[in-house]
Amino acid sequence: MKEIRDPEKLESVFALQKDHFQKRPPLIRLLSFQKGELLNHPLKPLTQFLILIEGSVCIYPLSPDGAMRYLTRASSGTLLGDMEFSKVKGNAFYTEATDEVLCLAIPFAQNQDVLENDPVFLRFVLSQIAGKLSTSSTMDIVVQTLEEKVLFYLRTIQSDHEFASVNEAMQTLNCSRRQLQRVLKKLCDEGTLIKTGRGHYRLASFL
Repeated sequence: MKEIRDPEKLESVFALQKDHFQKRPPLIRLLSFQKGELLNHPLKPLTQFLILIEGSVCIYPLSPDGAMRYLTRASSGTLLGDMEFSKVKGNAFYTEATDEVLCLAIPFAQNQDVLENDPVFLRFVLSQIAGKLSTSSTMDIVVQTLEEKVLFYLRTIQSDHEFASVNEAMQTLNCSRRQLQRVLKKLCDEGTLIKTGRGHYRLASFL
């Protein structure tokens, strides 16, 4: 993690996010993370909000058996720290940078009074929490077959409607490589998916 001490850039970034706030927080910073760096994990919960500005991250929970399953890939506009700030119990999410990431950071301690009394920001926090909890709980309930899971995930959960990695998709969908490749080939043959690169697949209707 590295802090970017550039007041002009900080102000330009905040200007893009100001609609999430009724009042500007007293202390904001710009932070960058390198590819593969963990932004948070269960033993090191966030002590600040992070709004993703550039780059993307993978969010994945730790299952009861200790296995990691990718939940989703998040990009600009995603808020991290909402679960910690709201003291949601059982938060066992890891967040890993999948490329270089730029975040607007808003420390809890120095901004707590302002943020807790900002209805605009609290609605933003609530919407982000609701989205994460919904994503975490619906995958195995709503759909049954692997083909249904693939389509549900790409249409409903993945904001860019794309798999960027077959390995991540295997963990997300809890299936073998052979099973997933069979379904991906079928959907590509039908024209439902388009292969956009090695291990990259996208819904044809969103190209």
